[in-house]
Amino acid sequence: MKKLIIISLLFSFVVLSCKKEPDPEPEVIRAFVYLYHFVPGIESVIWTVDGVQIPENMDYAEYIAGGVILDASTEEIEFVVKHSASGEILASQLLQLVEGKSYTVIIAGTVDEPVLLFNEIDTSMPLSGRIKFQFFHAAVIQDSIDIYMGGTTPDKRVVTDLGFNKLSDPFQVNDYDARPDITVTKHSEEYNQENVLLNSQYNATLVTGANYLTVVAPFTSDTSSELTLWMFALPLEY
Repeated sequence: MKKLIIISLLFSFVVLSCKKEPDPEPEVIRAFVYLYHFVPGIESVIWTVDGVQIPENMDYAEYIAGGVILDASTEEIEFVVKHSASGEILASQLLQLVEGKSYTVIIAGTVDEPVLLFNEIDTSMPLSGRIKFQFFHAAVIQDSIDIYMGGTTPDKRVVTDLGFNKLSDPFQVNDYDARPDITVTKHSEEYNQENVLLNSQYNATLVTGANYLTVVAPFTSDTSSELTLWMFALPLEY
């Protein structure tokens, strides 16, 4: 087994290794990955990273965080995602990882056309009193969306015309705008109450100075279930 992968469900890292001795590896080179499952219609998947199968099935809207040990400062690593029930390969891709960098890898799309979305995480610190966000649109039955924070006037629109299966650019918002109100609407030139898809108020769990991947997606793998905002903390360089 050439690779080691450090995996975790809640950032408590566990090392998978073929070595018999548990001695720590000196000067290891690693990149960090955050794996997500957001294919509505598929209850759970199995991930394999460079030939190492992660033993836990990943249910819809779950994630795994961890590190991949590299042989060089830059290396192509194969990511494979299978349907946990049938074993069918849903997506497979070689992705180039760079030492010390962090990436999101999302199995997304539809049951008929699942895809892997790969993105380097912006780990720079937000400004004082601000929160950093990156939104992902995984609501398969919705067209493009707009997102407002702290109100619904034009100056409160933080994301415009985000298409299905697309990631927004990272952006920063004052914490006093993000905490009281986040509104997701169908895309339109101007705000219209009739276009509101989701309104999340009193978001007290948000942390000032944090970095979030925020996913607009059904609450369950049933594509017709209620739309939900899923928020996942991402790393920052301190």
